[in-house]
Amino acid sequence: MDDLEPLRHQAIRVLSTAVAAERMPVEQFESRLALVRQAPNRATLDAIVADLLPTGGFTPPAGLVRAASDHTAVAPVAPAEYLRIACVFGTSKRAGSWTVPLHLDLKVVCGDLTIDLRDAVFGSDLVDIEVHAVMGNITLVVPAGAQVENEIEERFSASSHSTRGVGGAAPIGLLIRLAGRTVMSNLDVKEKLRSESAQPPG
Repeated sequence: MDDLEPLRHQAIRVLSTAVAAERMPVEQFESRLALVRQAPNRATLDAIVADLLPTGGFTPPAGLVRAASDHTAVAPVAPAEYLRIACVFGTSKRAGSWTVPLHLDLKVVCGDLTIDLRDAVFGSDLVDIEVHAVMGNITLVVPAGAQVENEIEERFSASSHSTRGVGGAAPIGLLIRLAGRTVMSNLDVKEKLRSESAQPPG
């Protein structure tokens, strides 16, 4: 990883935030993302996102530590802006190596949905997940050390966050924000280490 990699991650986050807030069209996001990946120095990175920053320069998000692993490495392809996964009267699971979108929308009605992010590739260190569940069960598996903010409105529902086996794991600089509503549903957030097949060689 070159010395500019952490700054590239910060630039991608700035672009992702801007497009999510509709301050920049998707086409411009894609073109700027390509420029960020090719930028030869910090000055070029600053110039690419200068109009999107209140004060210029890169500042790490409050409360986060830059990733020491490759969980927040730039995705091999540009991350989708939005992905919707629905599970109605059934069972569904998304796991393995996949590129996580900037915004994930989960809908569960009388079903069981598992989203496993342990071995996923993130194009940003911020992922927004919108949850809408009615009489359903959602299991969200996140990489050990990820920060999870749960602002879901729960009605006759329950949620839990388990760190069993990875308690005290070092922060990896990944923030996952949960929002939406659950009705008569269960949400289980579990922190786990990456699977052995995805571990980097020693």
